[in-house]
Amino acid sequence: MTTEIKLPQWGMSMGEGTVTQWYVSVGDEVEAGQPLVEIEAAKVTDDVSSPTAGTVQEILVDVDDTVEVNTVLCVVGDGAMQQQAAPQDGDESPSETTSTSPTESERRTSENTSHDAGAPRGIEEARMKSGRITGVVPLARKLAKEHDIDLAQIDGSGTSGRIVTQDVRDVIEGRDAAPADDQAQEQPSTAEAGGVSPEGETREKIPRLRKVIADRMHASLSDTAQYTLTTTADITDFETFRGDVGGGVTKPSYMDAVLRAVAAALGHHPLLNSRLEDDSIVDPGVINLGFAVALEDGLVVPVIHNAERLGLAEMAETTRELATRARDQDLGADDFDGGTFSITALGGQGIDFFTPIINPPQSAILGIGRVREVPTRFGSGFVWRHELPLSLTVDHRLNDGYPAALFLAEVVDLLGQPNKLL
Repeated sequence: MTTEIKLPQWGMSMGEGTVTQWYVSVGDEVEAGQPLVEIEAAKVTDDVSSPTAGTVQEILVDVDDTVEVNTVLCVVGDGAMQQQAAPQDGDESPSETTSTSPTESERRTSENTSHDAGAPRGIEEARMKSGRITGVVPLARKLAKEHDIDLAQIDGSGTSGRIVTQDVRDVIEGRDAAPADDQAQEQPSTAEAGGVSPEGETREKIPRLRKVIADRMHASLSDTAQYTLTTTADITDFETFRGDVGGGVTKPSYMDAVLRAVAAALGHHPLLNSRLEDDSIVDPGVINLGFAVALEDGLVVPVIHNAERLGLAEMAETTRELATRARDQDLGADDFDGGTFSITALGGQGIDFFTPIINPPQSAILGIGRVREVPTRFGSGFVWRHELPLSLTVDHRLNDGYPAALFLAEVVDLLGQPNKLL
């Protein structure tokens, strides 16, 4: 029996990945959970591990090759390497079917292997022999290449010593500024670059990350029946309440409050936390909340796993940590995996209501608008209250309007009574 090891999709914006190094070669014995290969994608660099014990029988992608998600990277078998079957009556003669020349797979493997087959390598040994600086987030590697910076001279400040974007920026800022006239000489003219037509029109190839997001969002709208419900939540009491949460160490944001309210409400509305697979409704049994973090070159959605177990203060600490690591390009594959419901916000950009698009295979997403001060009738007069717009997009294939409205009403109720969020 053989198992194909495919390139997984780590997050909604990932459409392809680049093999940066192999930790194993053909003939190596591997254990379940053992890292096989390091992959560098748009927003994350991480290892792909073997789901089973066995022998590496074939490696199909070379170092520095870029392949699409779900491409087979290698094959692991549960026994020794497969041998060619003996010819049967009527088959070609042995001289035609048996050859001492290496197969294409063997040639490719031997060209990229610096040790004897059958001798397992450790990750650190593989990294030393690969000749490639590893443990670098993709954006940091790109920035270093653009500015001709030697990554070997940088000590990473990220998790496990990983080189993050800020490390490279620190090196750039520490350089002596080049003379202005030299910089001008290095910049090609607009006409030489060919980026502007005589009529003033510009044309630029769409970045890979933008293309992946565009494809996934279009597929989301094409493959689901989406509709959006809008309402507002009175968060006036939360304004005065949140400063005392967690002893004032980590002041919860509106996003934290919504995440906490959603995690609590989804327990009573499991269909909004489920996904549709063929003719089956799959309830994951856990609540893993993804929340959007805007970066310079796109959007990432880290996931808070088992969010139903976190109180408001814990939720605030978790979102701060994940958001900081996201901006430092220091998130791993596990940080994007397994989301069951997503939350996004445009309030900081002055938006009230909008139509968020579902992140497949999830069945719902909640959008947060800007906090507004509105007059509310109180007795014979008016008082000013703080109001938070909410936009819930739902897949109608799983959820009708009435149960979705009940869920949204429960979220509103929880936000209006912040003591329930503790």
